[in-house]
Amino acid sequence: MWCNFAGPPLQIRSVAAKQLAVRWLLLLALMAFELVAITARYEAPRFLAEDADWSAKLFHSSKGIWHAGLWVACACLLMLSPRLKAILVKAREQSKEYHWLVWLAVHVLAFAVFAFATELIFEDPLNPSRLSGPWFISWIVLAGTKLLSWLLALAPGYFWLRLIRQEYAALFMGCLLGLGAWILVATLSRYDTSLLGQENFWNFLAVPTLQLVYSMLGWVYSDLVYQPEEFLLGTAVFQVEITHFCSGIEGISLITIFLAVYLWLFRKELRFPHSFWLFPLGITVIWLANAVRIALLIAIGTSMSPEIALQGFHAQAGWIAFTVIALSVIALSNKMRFFAVAGPDLPVATTGKSLAAALLVPLLVMMAATMMTSASSSGFDVLYPMRIVAVAAVLWYFRKAYNGLGWRWTWQAPAIGGAVFMIWMLLEPNVDSSKTALSQGLAALADEMAAVWLLFRVFGSVIIVPLAEELAFRGYLIRKLIAKDFENVPLGRFSWFSFILSSILFGLLHERWIAGTLAGMGYALALYRQGRLADAVIAHMTTNALIAIWVLAQARWSLWS
Repeated sequence: MWCNFAGPPLQIRSVAAKQLAVRWLLLLALMAFELVAITARYEAPRFLAEDADWSAKLFHSSKGIWHAGLWVACACLLMLSPRLKAILVKAREQSKEYHWLVWLAVHVLAFAVFAFATELIFEDPLNPSRLSGPWFISWIVLAGTKLLSWLLALAPGYFWLRLIRQEYAALFMGCLLGLGAWILVATLSRYDTSLLGQENFWNFLAVPTLQLVYSMLGWVYSDLVYQPEEFLLGTAVFQVEITHFCSGIEGISLITIFLAVYLWLFRKELRFPHSFWLFPLGITVIWLANAVRIALLIAIGTSMSPEIALQGFHAQAGWIAFTVIALSVIALSNKMRFFAVAGPDLPVATTGKSLAAALLVPLLVMMAATMMTSASSSGFDVLYPMRIVAVAAVLWYFRKAYNGLGWRWTWQAPAIGGAVFMIWMLLEPNVDSSKTALSQGLAALADEMAAVWLLFRVFGSVIIVPLAEELAFRGYLIRKLIAKDFENVPLGRFSWFSFILSSILFGLLHERWIAGTLAGMGYALALYRQGRLADAVIAHMTTNALIAIWVLAQARWSLWS
């Protein structure tokens, strides 16, 4: 009846909520006290010795189970977080006039009996009668009774049963994530975290990477060199050392940070806890991609050229893989109803998918062509013209889709491009250009071939590359990071998230990633001024044209390497 009144109900609910919060805090403090008391009582040196008896192993195994339970509980709370407020309200409603003190008394009694049994077992662990099955089973049953009575003191049994029936998927995922996190932490704790130690903190990840790459290469090569103790793998011709730097931890860290930011900023458009599955999915894919990268590195170094493997392929494959995986995660989370919230039916332009393809395919083709041509070069990409022809053909194929983007530009765009050029030059290291692979490769070509190559290089750098990159980053990605139906987002609409993330991804696409990120910010600002994609394209073309002039006039070939 109280729900018909405006004043008293709020007070009643407030008092009930405070009482429930106080009760739960007391019960949590009680459980923490019990765990500390048991741990402090039996965390004796004799139980930590290397030749410890079975009781020490039992104690530490049970302590590991408690730790795993804490990880699982935290992960389940994380899975339930989007609906946690509603769950707490339901717990408060079902706890009215609930005799929780009875279950608290049962819990205290169960803990006393459990502590007594633990004392009997650990007091004389060599007694054969204490090794029997009934003792061990009784000890486990008492621990379970203690936990169950504690849960029933928190809330009624029918609340827990209903929670399990309604949230079984979230609880199941929480158990998986919690156990995975516990196993990861337990694994990490086995390694020396000191920088002076012989085992590095992250070498644990290098071991499965080493084994996976070894299995891949075993299908192709029979003369494998495999020294796991030295983290060395390869063939008789070409070997690499797979340490923590090559284990995939950098990619895992990047994709984890990326997903955390992405899920937080788009939490209203994504389904939870379903979207948390993007973490294990992204981590697994990027780790597998790293293993494939290392296997290809060894294969290229063995069958083609060590220079190609260590210079062209090794320098680009990692960043390209991360960029592709990050973009794929965004696309997957937007297309699958499992991850995305099904909003109201909105009129979607029939050209939405074709426009996305027109904006993205040129860059994807350029990245694929870069990988293919780089795989056949040792620093000097003699097949660069093929890359430009392929991208130009794709741009021509989609030419009609670009008509609606508007290609008027303002004179401020070249000024922004000039400013980006100056920043790029300030960040450019002082390198002897006469010793670069590009200068040596051009010197090895005939004069006519060198002139043709340079013509394609200038044309690609000034025209093709800016078009492909700006269509993808400023035409598609910067709007896609604002809304799923990017075609309905006006060009030039500002968002801090899309501005920063698209610029960072643009920088990661370039070897000079700091300068590339700042350049991406400059081109985005050109877009924001008038909301015209042409301004970003012209600014990008101006930067690359000035770099091309500087390279040809000053023979600064390192700018193109």
